[in-house]
Amino acid sequence: MTLITVFTPTYNRMENLKKCYMSLLEQTNKNFIWQIVDDGSTDQTEQLVEKWIEKKELNIVYIKKSNGGKASSINVSLGETETPLWLTLDSDDYLFPEAIQIILDHLPKIEGDEKVCGMFALRSKPNGEPMQNQSIPQHVNFATQNYIRYELGIPPEYLHVFKTEVIKKYPYPSIDGENYIPLSYVFDQIDQNYHYFILPHPLMVCEYQEGGITNTKRNIIKKNPKGYTLYKRQLIELAPDFKTKLKATANYITGCILSRDKQWFNNAPNKGLLLLSIPIGVADYLIRYRLNIAYNPELSYLDK
Repeated sequence: MTLITVFTPTYNRMENLKKCYMSLLEQTNKNFIWQIVDDGSTDQTEQLVEKWIEKKELNIVYIKKSNGGKASSINVSLGETETPLWLTLDSDDYLFPEAIQIILDHLPKIEGDEKVCGMFALRSKPNGEPMQNQSIPQHVNFATQNYIRYELGIPPEYLHVFKTEVIKKYPYPSIDGENYIPLSYVFDQIDQNYHYFILPHPLMVCEYQEGGITNTKRNIIKKNPKGYTLYKRQLIELAPDFKTKLKATANYITGCILSRDKQWFNNAPNKGLLLLSIPIGVADYLIRYRLNIAYNPELSYLDK
């Protein structure tokens, strides 16, 4: 029985996919499906993947869809996934050779626990050190993402290995005219009901590419203000502390200005905090989107 689907969303990333492919060929355990969801690529991605399928070196499933962004690709992927576990491997990342084996070795630790949604690790540099130059303490065996992010102060990048039956309960919303919503929109919801088993080993190397989500975050927000606002509105309700709620409220105001949301006040979950945050939110909007000043305070942090 195949136990895990490795899902790779891609859009005009043919060259990057080659490194993904090689890292999967090098896996010490090949009991997985590599599911590639092509988000409307216009390069030679389809022809390249067809050649790999013909080689039959890996169990590859290729799905092509119209361009709609990563969240929509996730929804498509989960609709097709039947394995017990589901892992996202972005097209600009790759796995260490023992990654699949390590995941499957730890599967018995989470199978019977209904409060565990899957496994969690920090994404790594090529030398195996966490990208954030911080490690999750060894005594932390189970935790939510918000505990890692806010209590331990370790920001994304994260790796999630989900139980498929759990992650399927949390589809991303579809917003007309937009193709992006921060991925933590779903992760924050999952945190309300589940926690993760913390993997003690590095599994995935993250390598950002020019034009990727992280490198173009300001333009992404500008083009997708409704999705950004939706995430920030939810974060106001779910944030673990006042500081995070205040920042989320200021960012909510920025998103509402960008989307010209006339119901911005009525839709806000905390009217008092909204009034307090108006000067900060307006200043954030003016600096980033009218004056086009490039700055990256924690206030404007955007999840990959």
